[in-house]
Amino acid sequence: MVIKYQINSDLKNILPVALEIFQKLKSEGVKEDVLFDVRLCLEEAVVNAIEHGNKENKKKLVYVTVKFSGRSIEVTVEDEGKGFDYKNIPSPTKGKNIKKPSGRGIFLINKLMDNVKFSGGGSRIKMVKSTEANIFSRGKPQEKC
Repeated sequence: MVIKYQINSDLKNILPVALEIFQKLKSEGVKEDVLFDVRLCLEEAVVNAIEHGNKENKKKLVYVTVKFSGRSIEVTVEDEGKGFDYKNIPSPTKGKNIKKPSGRGIFLINKLMDNVKFSGGGSRIKMVKSTEANIFSRGKPQEKC
């Protein structure tokens, strides 16, 4: 299954997309705890794309692709911004960053997803959650590639 979206850079567009993806993955039998991780990371990545990448310019788009193979859930979020230095993100768990009200999205994404890669100079993030640990709530068989 592949799901693709193009959304305008408006924060109100996040919830409908996230809910639709959540429902489609749930209908495939993905367990609630995995759905929670994927949805949280998807929402964080889209918020970052809208606020930081596209600078909330409603004329710019955010592209969301979700691929579900039975073995993994792959989420890609891309904005039309210039990117950022993803190699030097300050840790929100150290020093003065602990009290900052922002800067935890990418930290959470890295903790909750199994594989995270940036490309496009930081304007694209690909997040993968493995389903190899039998994440299915209804005992759905896993596909072999």
